[in-house]
Amino acid sequence: KPADNRSWLFDAHYLEQPETPRVDELVPGFGQSEPSSSEFFFAPNRRIFVHGRYTVTDGLAGLDWNADVAWQRIDDDRVSRDFEATDRRRESNSSDLYGLTLSASRLTDSGSWIVGAELYHDEVSSQRLEDDLLTGASQTLASRFPDGSEVRQAALYGNVQRQVADRHNLSFGVRVSNDDVTLPATAVSGAADIDSTDVSGDLGWIFDVTDRWHLLANVGLGFRAPNVFDLGTLGNRPGNRFNVPNTTLDSERVTQADLGIRYRTDRMRFDLMVYALRYDDRITSVGTGDVTPDGRDIVQSVNAAESSIRGVEAGVDVRISDALSARAVLNYSWGEQEVTGSDAEPADRIPPLNGNVMLTYDSGGDYRLESWVRFADAQDRLSTRDVRDSRSDPQGTPGWAVIGAKLEKAYAQRWLLSVAVDNLLDKRYRVHGSGLDAPGLNLMISARYTW
Repeated sequence: KPADNRSWLFDAHYLEQPETPRVDELVPGFGQSEPSSSEFFFAPNRRIFVHGRYTVTDGLAGLDWNADVAWQRIDDDRVSRDFEATDRRRESNSSDLYGLTLSASRLTDSGSWIVGAELYHDEVSSQRLEDDLLTGASQTLASRFPDGSEVRQAALYGNVQRQVADRHNLSFGVRVSNDDVTLPATAVSGAADIDSTDVSGDLGWIFDVTDRWHLLANVGLGFRAPNVFDLGTLGNRPGNRFNVPNTTLDSERVTQADLGIRYRTDRMRFDLMVYALRYDDRITSVGTGDVTPDGRDIVQSVNAAESSIRGVEAGVDVRISDALSARAVLNYSWGEQEVTGSDAEPADRIPPLNGNVMLTYDSGGDYRLESWVRFADAQDRLSTRDVRDSRSDPQGTPGWAVIGAKLEKAYAQRWLLSVAVDNLLDKRYRVHGSGLDAPGLNLMISARYTW
């Protein structure tokens, strides 16, 4: 920190999983008598991240300035072999992402505002080899992603929050984005350059009905441009599928609105929100009608779906006494989609009614105790894709509830020791949309030292 109003921040992160099995490929799924693969490992998954930030408060033009520069590399290498096949495939996939952002902001007597700019450049490298286990020969195959693909993104944005009357607060944000994706030609797809510019934004309102009760409302619109994964993936996909590229995709768009109430006192916090989302031109995976020699459904991503999702979220925090508090959360979503050429049906992987309840005892001493219940109702509203997905029960996902507890102890001011037990009754269950059962009885012990 060279001065009171200026500071530098540097950080670096490294994470590696040397060999991670893809469980849903290695065990038979619903409707399968044998697994899809004899081998399937992410080997390795690796992330390297380096970041620097420069901050100036009350700087040029009296504004607060932030500048960030960063580099991230992700390695997504894979080793796979279809069930009882005599050839093994080795993939090397990586992404180098470079980013630069700049923002200026100011607090005012009636609110705040911020403006900013972002630049990102992503370079994708991808290779795939096949080894014949009988002869030892190797050959080069078409890669999972077009090797040498690039994504360039630029954006300008602004957001204003302002108190416009005694009990009324408004917020407004807008973002103009340009996405340029370049895909080299491959053996199965031609070269492509997809350049799109679009606008997203939101408008929010908070009305202080009283000092304790507040009314909230928001509307917004957004878009997502197709990326290299959407446009150029060639290879096996979860659910016993095989994806082929489609370089003609357009952006998918969403409009949303939500309305809610909020209640605040010294001992209680309550929130209730209802929302609705509408997706147009949603990118979805559809079958081509063909099957690979290994029995996988051949699919392709297309702009062919329109989806509507509505739901409610509620949460409450109550301080029962000076040492005992409780928290409860409840969520419910309902979705419907219509894929071109098909009738309306339930949307993909919509979670059922779910929530949690937690009790916390904290007297301010060295010990802190938490206990909780997490639960979900059954979900039998399934899309056609859900029913065909070998990771999902075609009859639906049963409901479940698990309990857990955690004890924390502060020691010598700098140490925090904790012991936690989740799924205390060792219940077998699966979260809807997951490809494998959740862990059984789970014991976690941790120690944290701060200085």
